[in-house]
Amino acid sequence: MRDKNVPISGPFIIEKALQFVKALGYDEFRGSNGWLENFKRRHGIMSKVISGESKDVDDNDSENRITETLSKILKDYKPENIFIADETALFFQCLPRKTLTFKKENYFRGKQSKARLSPMLGANTIGQQKLKPLAIGRNKNPRCFKGANSLEVDYDFNKKSWMTSEICEK
Repeated sequence: MRDKNVPISGPFIIEKALQFVKALGYDEFRGSNGWLENFKRRHGIMSKVISGESKDVDDNDSENRITETLSKILKDYKPENIFIADETALFFQCLPRKTLTFKKENYFRGKQSKARLSPMLGANTIGQQKLKPLAIGRNKNPRCFKGANSLEVDYDFNKKSWMTSEICEK
């Protein structure tokens, strides 16, 4: 399971242990949570938060394919005419994930805000020409822009502050 990047849980380990015990002919084993905690401690197993994604494809194969395809597409273009752009999410109203408290004091974090802004930056491959930054928000006329004659960024909006094909084409 681990070599296929399938997450392994405590109940999964208990179920496998019960299968082994049954195959070996033992009847006394119950696979309790206490047994699981001791098993994890004994073998240095700890629970971790899963972050990111892993690749299922062979890196060399996909890299070669990408390089070949890109080479064919870009052969007719000069480096100053090739641009790259990327966007990200800026959650500007989020509270910190950690806090300082006294040892015996309980602290519960409130629900995190989902208010976001999606900035996008871009430039040509030689870095000679930079695109004007783009910000994507939720409101057509945000209050923070009230009274502003000009902006240092282009601004667009939609319900979720996401990049869409229509915004990208603009």
